[in-house]
Amino acid sequence: MEKILLIGGAGFLGLNWIQFLENQVASREVAVTVLSRHHHADLALFPQVKFVQGDYGDLDVLNRLFLEEHFTQVFHFASTIVPATSTQNVSEDLEANLTPTIQLLEVMKQHDCRFLVYFSSGGAVYGHAGFEALNENQACKPISSYGIIKLAVEHYIQLYSNIHQIDYLILRLSNPFGYFHHSDQQGVINIALRKALSGETFTVWGDGSQTKDYIFAEDIAKAIFQLWQSGHKNDTINIGYGSAISLSTILEKIKGLIPSFQVVYKEAKPTDVPHVCLDISKLESLIPFEKTPFDEALERTWKWEEGRMYNVECKM
Repeated sequence: MEKILLIGGAGFLGLNWIQFLENQVASREVAVTVLSRHHHADLALFPQVKFVQGDYGDLDVLNRLFLEEHFTQVFHFASTIVPATSTQNVSEDLEANLTPTIQLLEVMKQHDCRFLVYFSSGGAVYGHAGFEALNENQACKPISSYGIIKLAVEHYIQLYSNIHQIDYLILRLSNPFGYFHHSDQQGVINIALRKALSGETFTVWGDGSQTKDYIFAEDIAKAIFQLWQSGHKNDTINIGYGSAISLSTILEKIKGLIPSFQVVYKEAKPTDVPHVCLDISKLESLIPFEKTPFDEALERTWKWEEGRMYNVECKM
């Protein structure tokens, strides 16, 4: 049996991964333990998952869990800082994300756990790169502490792989949206839908011309599962839609779903990368990756946000 430690599993992408994994794998084949600082109510949907409340930066907690559970793999989805505020709190970013991840690698080494999946950021690590689709060999020039830390973590993972034979997958994600999203700081599509549904005005930082690669969170979970099942390892892989769409276009689509939607514009933030599109040709060469059409994914996300707002179950 595979025994997985899922760090940050009570978050947006962690919950999508748990749901997809549960639909694909029998509980007797995989045992999942979620380690998170916060217990989210949505975890009640997955009673077979063990939840441990704690900080993965706490060495005592980590060592106790590894001794008790004998984990074979770690999936690291946690990040406690967002790009917009990371540069204002560089020391906090280091203490909350870089140092704990290095400690995690040390604990994995000590307990002979030899596989790590790490969620990096395709938007933040590449930095300003114009309108071209970015492949994994693109020079990385992050413009926020968030992106710098993500890139540093990537390098430490590769270092531990070379020295201590810890296999890994580094996944550089584009901008996700979809089910289980609850943040009011990051995730423009879900936040905009939420504002529209509640009759609040949505603030755009910039003129709306910024273009990003957006991907349905369920598709990310599917891609992770397919890569995991394939046995592919020791690689850095983009996961995205493979094409970009402007924020203005997205907001118009939301207005088509919710005609009362109102938007105001403010000056862009200096840490926001205005244009991001990921080249996903490597991903598509490794797995049979099928993306949910954007309009379908947007409508499904709208229905989920609406169901959550009115406490109505949404079919996922």
